[in-house]
Amino acid sequence: MRSLRTRITGSILFLIGGAVLGTGIFVALLLKTSYIDSLTERLEKEGKLLAETVDWSASAKPGELTGKAEVYGRALGLRVALFDSAGNNLGDSTGVAHPGANPEVRKALDTGKPVPSVYRNEALHTAVPVIRDGRVVGAVWLTKSLTEVNRSLGQVWFSLILGLIIAYGIAGFAGSRIAGRVTRSLEEITQVAVDMAQKRLYRRVAVNGDDEVASLGRAINRMAYSLQQQVEELRRSERRLGSVIETMESGLLMVDATGRIRLANRAFEKMFGIPASDLRGKSFERLTHPYDLAVLIKECAESGLQMRREIHLYYPEERMLQAHLSPMWAEKSGIGVVVVFHDLTAIRRLEQLRRDFVANVSHELKTPVTSIRGFAETLLDGAMEDTRTLREFLTIILEESLRLERLVGDLLDLSRIESKQFRLELETVQVDELVRGAVKTMEDRIRAKGQTLTVEIPETFQAEVDVDRVRQILLNLLSNAMVYTPEGGAIRVRAERGDGDWILSVEDTGVGIPPEDLPRIFERFYRVDKARARHSGGTGLGLAIVKHLVEAHRGKLEVKSRLGEGTMFIMRFPLNQ
Repeated sequence: MRSLRTRITGSILFLIGGAVLGTGIFVALLLKTSYIDSLTERLEKEGKLLAETVDWSASAKPGELTGKAEVYGRALGLRVALFDSAGNNLGDSTGVAHPGANPEVRKALDTGKPVPSVYRNEALHTAVPVIRDGRVVGAVWLTKSLTEVNRSLGQVWFSLILGLIIAYGIAGFAGSRIAGRVTRSLEEITQVAVDMAQKRLYRRVAVNGDDEVASLGRAINRMAYSLQQQVEELRRSERRLGSVIETMESGLLMVDATGRIRLANRAFEKMFGIPASDLRGKSFERLTHPYDLAVLIKECAESGLQMRREIHLYYPEERMLQAHLSPMWAEKSGIGVVVVFHDLTAIRRLEQLRRDFVANVSHELKTPVTSIRGFAETLLDGAMEDTRTLREFLTIILEESLRLERLVGDLLDLSRIESKQFRLELETVQVDELVRGAVKTMEDRIRAKGQTLTVEIPETFQAEVDVDRVRQILLNLLSNAMVYTPEGGAIRVRAERGDGDWILSVEDTGVGIPPEDLPRIFERFYRVDKARARHSGGTGLGLAIVKHLVEAHRGKLEVKSRLGEGTMFIMRFPLNQ
């Protein structure tokens, strides 16, 4: 395809060349016609002049007329021939006698009138009758060769061609410059348009002048700026949408109308243990894990109705998911499906914990209440008359009521701690004094069980803590260690300063905790040895309270235990809260 510049230059050359050529042809023809007309008029006038001036008295002397014809021919630059009334040639300027009267001479002799010039054999011919005393006595025949005319016209044609070549050169140069100025801006606009199609929207047209091309360039620049703004806004929206999709906790799966998976976010990968890269562009029917999902997607696409189902996963870990399936009507070729997965595992576990908590609380409350009611009924039935029995039963009722009081108190403490409705009363204290004061409270009870208690504090230092809550932590851990450590066992409490924090540990040489029970020891009412713990008067809430209080101090809690060898609770607290 020819370029616009070539077409403009070609058009200019064609127009100029056509104009020059047409003008040259017209001028050449006009010159030829004018010259012939001029020669015709001249021949007719000169013929009339000769017809009037020739002396026919010498007609009997052909040689003399021949001489006159030659003189006339040389003077006029013509071929002059003289004929008598019978059409006989009396003299010729060429010296060659004409073989007879030609048509022009015959016509002049017959009509007695001059014959208009006739163009024949590259020459003009005319004949004029010679009239003497009212009768035709002869004729003068004049011939003018057009060789010189054709030579002059040849020079005209040569000049015309040369001028045409020069005009073509000038027109080509001028047309190229003009076309270059016109098309340069158009080429730049075209390149900018191509760059815009290739997403290089930063390109602009250099605009100069106020003509139509400049107006087009400004329009292209405005369009490019508008497109750039729109594309940037679309990219920002796409990034925001991508960030939302990738960071949302709910799993997202998008299936188009052809059944191909177009989108799967990170939450979906974590829930199902399948990389999104293995799914994109694949058919949803390849989702064999879980099998229910492919069936649900197919059912939603066929029915065009929203659906909600629960899916139970066992791999990569046990989860309860709620799947929301919605048809996607934006697809032109059919119906796509968007599936949103909500992880209900924590909610279901929380519901189970709540049921277990209610059951445990009911059980823990039922035991002391039943004991108090039973012994009270026994006393009322007559056992109160026996002083020894009365005292024994009242002691049991007191112990059960104290146990009930501890249970209610621990429940209230745990409720306040978990609901974040309490505030730590922070103060800077000597850690060694705090630890020794708390240990002293349990020292007598521990020694009474035949156990040894050791406190290790390598150096004195200060820390910012809630004194009462740290004391509560220590008392709960020491009580727990005392219960699960047999007679003759050892309990060790250690406090030491670390790098920006301080470490508090409670270690015993008791029965230890089985590995399968370690993840659950901080659950409410969970007991490793239920019989021993209940017999000791424990509520099963102590370690749960310890865990929450350590976290309230922005600390970390770690448990190390070996079955039959003992357990160590290690807590790390920041020096400054």
